[in-house]
Amino acid sequence: MPNGNEMPLKVPPGYDLDIARTCSFVVNVACEMCEQWKAAGKPSAPTFSWTPSDSCPITGPAFPLDQWRFRGPFWSSFTPVVKKIAEPFAIFAYGPDSSTVFLAFRGSQTDDDFIMDGKTDLVPYDPPTSTPIRNTQVEKGFNDVFNGFDQGAFAAELSQIAESGARLIVTGHSLGSTLATLLVPLACSAGISVAKILHCNQASPKVGESNFKDYYNGLRVQTFRLVNFFDKVPKLPSGPYEAVGVEALFGADYPTEGECHNPCCSYSYALFNPDTPYNQGIDTCMSQSNPDMRIP
Repeated sequence: MPNGNEMPLKVPPGYDLDIARTCSFVVNVACEMCEQWKAAGKPSAPTFSWTPSDSCPITGPAFPLDQWRFRGPFWSSFTPVVKKIAEPFAIFAYGPDSSTVFLAFRGSQTDDDFIMDGKTDLVPYDPPTSTPIRNTQVEKGFNDVFNGFDQGAFAAELSQIAESGARLIVTGHSLGSTLATLLVPLACSAGISVAKILHCNQASPKVGESNFKDYYNGLRVQTFRLVNFFDKVPKLPSGPYEAVGVEALFGADYPTEGECHNPCCSYSYALFNPDTPYNQGIDTCMSQSNPDMRIP
């Protein structure tokens, strides 16, 4: 249990802190991408141009952008209420290690995203790989956002990675972690060896019920789920939903859920300060980085 307002990160076997920190960096770049899109007035895909950046004071200094190349964004089209909309969610990142490709999904950063988060009804899930497990179900909102991606475009990218023999590391934050989870079976179906896939997410809600968990675990893709003990999001949705992956747990008890859940100032900070994960300068950190999600 936490001691006071923090609990050191419990690093499970196989959890590589350097890789987790890199995942956090790529997620922060994806978050910045969305903030640039919002600042530009939410333009359509053909007219949106972004400049990769990372304002997070934790990951920014540790990962020089000139050593990285980014592709994307990849967009999802979905219907929050009545009208279908399109938002940029995912980016591919290529760093100093030419044999590794990162795919990152940013989390909820618009009102429409939060609407999708709240669509917690279970809906049928059609696994892209063969399985004896039947009646698999996942959360409707997460599934709708994932199905809103151009599946053919993703499949083509993943097939190229399979042919190259590169390692694929899939990551995300919050809603983005659920999209990363749903992407993993697609990566397997594209021919990427299970040994070449790593799923390393943060603050992930639960994606599906027990049958989905059994199906996902049956893929045998190494999966880690970084969780702040005091963050409410990883505990949701409730009811029959079950989490996938091995939990890497830390505790940082901030005054608001937005601070507990923040991708940079809570989660990145914990990865870089695993023994003392409470960010004493979180107010300054959140004023400097995007997204500044001060959820009550």
